[in-house]
Formats: sequence, C-alpha cells, structure tokens
Amino acid sequence: SPDPGKFDQAIKSIADALGAAPVSTETLMVAEKESEASFENLGNQVKEIINEGNMQDVVEVEVNEKGIVLNIVGGALFKSGGARVTKGIKPLILEVGLMVKKLPYKIIVEGHTDSSKTRGGRYPSNWELSAARAAAVVRVMVEEAGVGPERFSAVGYAEFRPLYAQTKANRAKNRRVEIIIS
Repeated sequence: SPDPGKFDQAIKSIADALGAAPVSTETLMVAEKESEASFENLGNQVKEIINEGNMQDVVEVEVNEKGIVLNIVGGALFKSGGARVTKGIKPLILEVGLMVKKLPYKIIVEGHTDSSKTRGGRYPSNWELSAARAAAVVRVMVEEAGVGPERFSAVGYAEFRPLYAQTKANRAKNRRVEIIIS
C-alpha cells in the first residue's frame, strides 16, 4: 500500500509538470471502486442474458482477474473444422456486442482448437483455424453489432491452451472461443 501523503505529492508533481490539475488519492480510489462496481454489474447482466437464453450448457461466464470471460464451447459456435459462426449462437454474440458498445472496455477474443489435426484445405493448421474463429466473432460484433473495431484484439492459440485433458471426450470442451471484456 502506497503512503497516501507521498502518493498525493507524486501526483501533484506529475500534474504540475504536465500543467494539469492534481487528483487526490481519495478521488482515484472512489473512481476505481465505481469502475469495479460498474464492471461487476456488467458481468451480472451478461450472466442474466445467458440464463434467460437457456445457454448455460454452451456458455460459461466468469468474472476474474482477466475481466469478464465468456467461454463459448466450439460445438455451439462453429462446425468442426470451420470458422463461420453458427446461427444459433449469433444472437448471443450480437447481444454482448450491443451491451459493450456503450461501454469503454477493451475486448479480447481468443480462439482455441482441440488437438485434432486439420485436414488441410482452407486452414492448414490449428493456428490458422483458431485465429479465424476469433476473427469471425470479432467480425460479427463489429459489422453487425456496431462495436468499434479499435477496441478488439483477436488471438489464436490453436490447441496449446486446453481447459481439459486432451482426450476424445474433452475435444468439444477445448474447441472454444473466449470473449474477454477487460
């Protein structure tokens, strides 16, 4: 914990150097608590949408140190080997997009595959497939929900960040996209 007196003095010094009005430690702490409450509220709203849509089996929502994490299992989101968002899950992605459109948060979309090898074609490896899946989700949120594209990062992790042991029974669980609102 920083010494509030020294912290305020440092802030004042920086503000003076930049020609700006200084902000007190107390003001910063109040603003941080309000931001955390707003973020927690958004997480609860996302959970409500998942519950109302009866999508708990395909979407897990968690608020953690990364942010609000929506883990959407791949079978619900994409056909095997493909990167086109299915019609059944698209309304959820649009709803999340409309919610975050009004808020200042950054959005990271992570694509993951299972450990099955691709069969060539459009995606020669799981790297390309996982990145294409992340980009497809970003495309829906930008083009159809109207979220600013500058707010996104799309990342492909292939099969190298599994949530579950790489077994045949767990393939669908590891084949997923995570939307992280941070």
